[in-house]
Amino acid sequence: MQESFYVGLDLGSSHCFQSIINSDGALCSARSFPTSEHHLRAAFANLQGDVRVHLEAGELSNWVASIIQPLVSEVVVSHPRSLAWIGKDSQKDDKVDARKLAELLRIGRVHRIFYQSDNSRQTFKYLVTHYEQLSREQARFKSKIKARLRTLGIIRKDSRLFSNNGQTVLLDEIESVSIKQMLTQSFAVLNQMLASFDSAKQAMIEFSQQFREVQLLQTAPGASHYYRLPLCCLSANSAPFFQQTQTLAVLSFGSYAARIQRQKISSSAT
Repeated sequence: MQESFYVGLDLGSSHCFQSIINSDGALCSARSFPTSEHHLRAAFANLQGDVRVHLEAGELSNWVASIIQPLVSEVVVSHPRSLAWIGKDSQKDDKVDARKLAELLRIGRVHRIFYQSDNSRQTFKYLVTHYEQLSREQARFKSKIKARLRTLGIIRKDSRLFSNNGQTVLLDEIESVSIKQMLTQSFAVLNQMLASFDSAKQAMIEFSQQFREVQLLQTAPGASHYYRLPLCCLSANSAPFFQQTQTLAVLSFGSYAARIQRQKISSSAT
């Protein structure tokens, strides 16, 4: 029978700390190593027995899990909010955190989350996140342009200002050559951002066609334009992607049906 080992892995952008304990809770090994694919493989390649790894969800967790998964029996990723013993401890360091991760796994006190091992789905999540980031950035830049115009006594509340015709009309109204040059430069930056935003949206839509989740989302009332939904929330690590879309579709349909029923009752009462 293989001996069981429990590994706590505290991830950092420059270094990781690995703590290994046995089934009795005795410390077998503890060490730090640089964060890289080579060093991660080296840290787990020669471990013998039934090796289970516990790490905290974060920016590096998916990447690290994909590297070490073939080298161990199991990789468990936990949400930070479920690790109060670690997060709320006033005395924190990598060595202590790694040991606690290992101990929590040994006693079965982990709240695992779903992490995406499918490269295509992970790529889709990156595309959605990129699209939403560009959306926020261009919205903020539009607000900055409007704020700058207000300091010049020019009040514009509608979005037509940012169309090609709207920009031309505005620039024709400006008499100062320096101000006109400043606004021209701002509009040039905005137009590039909008072009990148449209390109990112198109890439996201085209890539999404390979997933049945997208078709399911389109069956939910009011969700025909699926790219308007907060898809990066649906592809978060709390549950498998398809399971979440099923839940969304059911909830949306239930809400829609309830609204129609209330309308019927109201019509009958009148």
